[in-house]
Amino acid sequence: MKRTDRELLIGLNLIPQLTPKRAKLLFRAFESFQAIWEAPAARFSSIFGSSVIGEAIASGRSEEAIDEEIAKAEELGIRIVTLVEAEYPSLLREIDDPPLVLYVRGELPIDTSKAIAIIGTRRASRYGNLVAGRFASQLALRGIVIISGLAAGIDSAAHHGALDVGGKTVAVLGSGLDRIYPKRNKALFDRIAAQGTVISEYPLGTKPAKWTFPQRNRIISGLSRGVVVVQAPERSGALITARLALEQGREVFAVPGNITSIVSAGTNRLIRDGAKLVDRIEEILDEFPDLRTIKEPPPAR
Repeated sequence: MKRTDRELLIGLNLIPQLTPKRAKLLFRAFESFQAIWEAPAARFSSIFGSSVIGEAIASGRSEEAIDEEIAKAEELGIRIVTLVEAEYPSLLREIDDPPLVLYVRGELPIDTSKAIAIIGTRRASRYGNLVAGRFASQLALRGIVIISGLAAGIDSAAHHGALDVGGKTVAVLGSGLDRIYPKRNKALFDRIAAQGTVISEYPLGTKPAKWTFPQRNRIISGLSRGVVVVQAPERSGALITARLALEQGREVFAVPGNITSIVSAGTNRLIRDGAKLVDRIEEILDEFPDLRTIKEPPPAR
């Protein structure tokens, strides 16, 4: 059966062993998605240097699974947007290993030309939550889209900050859209889906795992022109996102914190390593003059 490129990308994305980096190698080696779908296992084995991986990818291709995934998404009111479609975020398409597929609840397209990520630790202090919410609100009032990861702490504060002033925000999940994590953020998920956008690259039914969050972090930075790290300890997913942002050519900003605070150790180190110190949104806008004029904030009361 001849499949469209959209259907083939959905099918390839359903293969667990076909990571984004492996998919990139296949795209370089084959002339079309159809050729990948029809290739023998031996060809995959030669590309990856592993017969185990080659066999797993070959056996993971399933026509039936494509149809089932599309039907399930329609039933749940979830849109599937693939790398070849116009609605796929333009800035995200430019990264080294873009997701093959995005599962979407909420608004499309996402205007990545005016998107800023605000991220940080799940164990945020009151100060960190206050700063994240304030930055998000002030940027959102200027028409800037706030990107974050729906996690507890800084991410949640950033999403709420944008939503509370009627702004737009995008949440990037580390699980399938039908497996909301953390569960206590279900109300926030619904609110973002109604007022902004929730996305995931993971097939429906994918549960959160240790590896899914570091992988999804490249999407948070990839959707954004700049990444603001509010609070992060020395070992933090937010620092992974900051590193990915630099690799993608994005600007990285860090909010200074108390030198005795564990949750500020990572952000303070980012500043030492060259991230721009910010304590107000004007210092972010200095790097993006075009964002200053997209929308004037309402006058203070």
